[in-house]
Amino acid sequence: MKSPLHAMLPRFAVSTGDLDHLSYQDSQRYVADLESAGFGMLWLSEVLGREAFTSAQLALAATASMMIGSGVVRAFERVPKSAAAAQATLVDGFPGRYVMGLGVNASVRERGQTPAGFMSDYLDQIDEYHGRRGVRREDAPRVLGAYSPALTRLAAARTDGLITFLVTPEHTAWARQVIGPDSFLSVVQWVIVDSDPGSARELARRQLAYYLKLPHQINKLRRLGFSDDDLAEPGSDKLIDAVVSHGTPDDIAASLNRHHLAGADQIVLGVLGQPTAAKIQQYGLLARALGVASESVRQG
Repeated sequence: MKSPLHAMLPRFAVSTGDLDHLSYQDSQRYVADLESAGFGMLWLSEVLGREAFTSAQLALAATASMMIGSGVVRAFERVPKSAAAAQATLVDGFPGRYVMGLGVNASVRERGQTPAGFMSDYLDQIDEYHGRRGVRREDAPRVLGAYSPALTRLAAARTDGLITFLVTPEHTAWARQVIGPDSFLSVVQWVIVDSDPGSARELARRQLAYYLKLPHQINKLRRLGFSDDDLAEPGSDKLIDAVVSHGTPDDIAASLNRHHLAGADQIVLGVLGQPTAAKIQQYGLLARALGVASESVRQG
C-alpha cells in the first residue's frame, strides 16, 4: 500500500536548526517567512537546541497551513509514551499537518540492544499507547531517520517512510531499492547559495565539523565510499562537494534533481549560514528556481 505521505507532503521542503538560535518572537516570524517564501513544509531538527515537540507546536501555531515534521526526534532520550502522547496532542490540535520523525544511534548498544531492535520495541509501545487513546494510525504519520540496512528495512515495514541526511544520490538510489516503491523517501540536502566554490566550501566545513566527530555519521560516510583522508577534519573537497550543494540557485536546482532521479519523493533544503533576512531571501530565490508555488501545494 502506498504511503499516505505521497498525497500529504510537497516535493520540496525546508530543514532548519535555526530556531535554536532565535528568540520565541523571532522564531515565529522566521517560520512564517519561510511559509511566505513558498515552501509548504518545514522539518525541524533536534540536535543541541530546542525540544522537538515544543518546537513543532510553536511552528504549527506560527503558520497558516504549513506541514511541520520533526526530523528527527531523538528517541533514546525520551520514553515511548512521551513521544506518543506528544504526537497525539499535535495531530489533535493541528489535524493533517504534523509528521513525527524518529531516530536512534548506536549508543543503544550500551543497553544490550541493537538500534533496529530498540526502534522496533519503541514503535510497539507507541502503537500500544495510540491504540488505548483511539489515535488512528493514518492520522499520526511517522518516518524513521535511518541509514543502516536493518533500520531502513524497519522504516519500510513499520512506518510511512524514511528521511535521510548528509547522503549522496547513490545512497538515495540504494535506499529506494531497500524500501521499495510505496514508502515515502525524503532527503535532506544542505545548500549554499554562493557561486564562489572556495567560500562555499569554507562555510560547509564549519557546519560539517560537528558531524565529523560523530561515529555513526563517520561510519555512514565510509559506507558511501569516502576514505579516512576524505573524513579527516576539516573534510576533503570531494566530501564537501558530494554532500553540500553550492552555486547559483539554478546550479543547486540541477544538483538536487539528481536525488529525485535516484528515487527521492521529497528534497529538503537546508540553507547554511546565519538565520537572517538574507537567508530568507535565498530561500525565496531557491523556491523560484525549483518552481515551488507561491502558496503551499501538497502533491497528489
